[in-house]
Amino acid sequence: MADTIKLQVITPTKLVVDEEVEEVVAPGELGEFGVLVGHIPLITTIVPGELKYKKDGVDRSIIITGGVADVRDDKVNVLTDNVLTPDKVDTEASRKEAEAILEELKDFGGDEKEFKEIEKRLRLAQIKAGIRQV
Repeated sequence: MADTIKLQVITPTKLVVDEEVEEVVAPGELGEFGVLVGHIPLITTIVPGELKYKKDGVDRSIIITGGVADVRDDKVNVLTDNVLTPDKVDTEASRKEAEAILEELKDFGGDEKEFKEIEKRLRLAQIKAGIRQV
């Protein structure tokens, strides 16, 4: 199909998504980026967030924990540690987790590497809780 992109989302244990789609929007380190047919080749880091795609005119999404995206030849391959579907997420528990991480940050005295890891956990908890970041 000339009007579609092959999307594959792969974890260490399984192929989660293997679809022909019209569009992909992924959470890149510098912000969301979109991929349509004919996109230039790109390899980029993915941060925790919502990976959105459109198949047969229907918007779909999954939550990924970060990873790498490889875009070339109308194919998008996303390698990630873990994938969550929105219907499997406990938003209230995620909201409490985000609040606990924010409390943890109030007294933070660690190094930059530790801070980046806490920041990643916070972003994922906020995404799962439905809290949109600006």
